[in-house]
Amino acid sequence: MLSISAASATVAISMVFAFAEARSGFCEEAFVPYQVTEDVVYGHKDGLALTLDVLEPTEKPNHIGLILISSGSWNSRKSDVHEEEESRRQKDHWTQGLLKGGFTLFVVRHGSSPRYTVTEMTPDIQRSIRFVRANAARFGINPDQIGITSGSSGGHLALMAATQGDDGKQDSKDPIERVSSRTQAVVAWFPPTDFINWMGPNSYTLVSLTRPDLFERMLGKVNDLEEQLRAISPINFVSADSPPLLLIHGDADKTVPLHQSKLMKTKYEELGLKVKLLVQAGGGHSSWPGVMDQYPEIWSWFKNHLQ
Repeated sequence: MLSISAASATVAISMVFAFAEARSGFCEEAFVPYQVTEDVVYGHKDGLALTLDVLEPTEKPNHIGLILISSGSWNSRKSDVHEEEESRRQKDHWTQGLLKGGFTLFVVRHGSSPRYTVTEMTPDIQRSIRFVRANAARFGINPDQIGITSGSSGGHLALMAATQGDDGKQDSKDPIERVSSRTQAVVAWFPPTDFINWMGPNSYTLVSLTRPDLFERMLGKVNDLEEQLRAISPINFVSADSPPLLLIHGDADKTVPLHQSKLMKTKYEELGLKVKLLVQAGGGHSSWPGVMDQYPEIWSWFKNHLQ
């Protein structure tokens, strides 16, 4: 018996596509100075460059590298107006919170929906990890200890990449593809983790009846909806060697229900893996008052597992 109505399920999942912005939020702290290397090409796709920005704090860097996925509703964006991009970085709690902890950030952009489906985005993130690892000396980080983080759709892609990391494709002609795509620690903010059981068992069926276009946007042509949704649900890829995971979720999130992080935590615990869930009372989606208070625990999580 489902515990939710078709209307509530539709509203909940449709908001993921319509309103989730994984790199928004106002930074309440003083601006952290940093130096940036813009638009580093980490690969190509259909003749287009895949790019990332490298942000390094100018004060007390710890030389720990973190992949920060730029994604909102499975879209990556960057302004061509320098002043707009700088203003966004200075008000973005993901960027400022991590820079304040001394981390070197690799802000990764992926192929965006609707041109690319979710299954086509995960290889982009994995490619960026391989590239950063292969160029670790250039960026002054440890290639054996790389973390990954983001929120909402970015948190989902972080988990997809982290749970499907590999040791490299040794038969590839591309030297980057021969490098490992594994990460050693994850922090995911309010991520989708199980599209089948969104707010209750098999609740995806309610949405498929009322808003099938949502799944087409995520998946492209729908042939076997349940199987395709399982293929983009990171909970199905958790294994004994999945990296330590810190989840952060507000209990008033109307975009991605807290249920999603609870399911992932349970899966990790069943396998005896390191996991922790921080629940923010009254917290909504993307940001909340005092969001910077979460960062000391995030710094500790990454430092404990990456140093």
